[in-house]
Amino acid sequence: MENDSRLCKPSGDLTIFEASEFKESLLAVLANDGLVCLDLSQVTRVDTSAIQLMWAARKLGRLLVTGIPQELQTKLNRLGFSEPLSE
Repeated sequence: MENDSRLCKPSGDLTIFEASEFKESLLAVLANDGLVCLDLSQVTRVDTSAIQLMWAARKLGRLLVTGIPQELQTKLNRLGFSEPLSE
């Protein structure tokens, strides 16, 4: 997972097995003031544990999500999320 002070760029799978590391990465970038970016362009697989973490981070209103894979968008639609991940 690539991180700088305002960017979280995970790669590969974001499943229950990576959830702890993903959560820590999100918390690290969200500890900074202002808008932060979550770049999902290198993510290959997502499950509901990662979706829960992203949706919780979204509630802070400072998350810009880019590079959303089609698989994730499809899952979000199937789960009934009509609002975008970005705030």
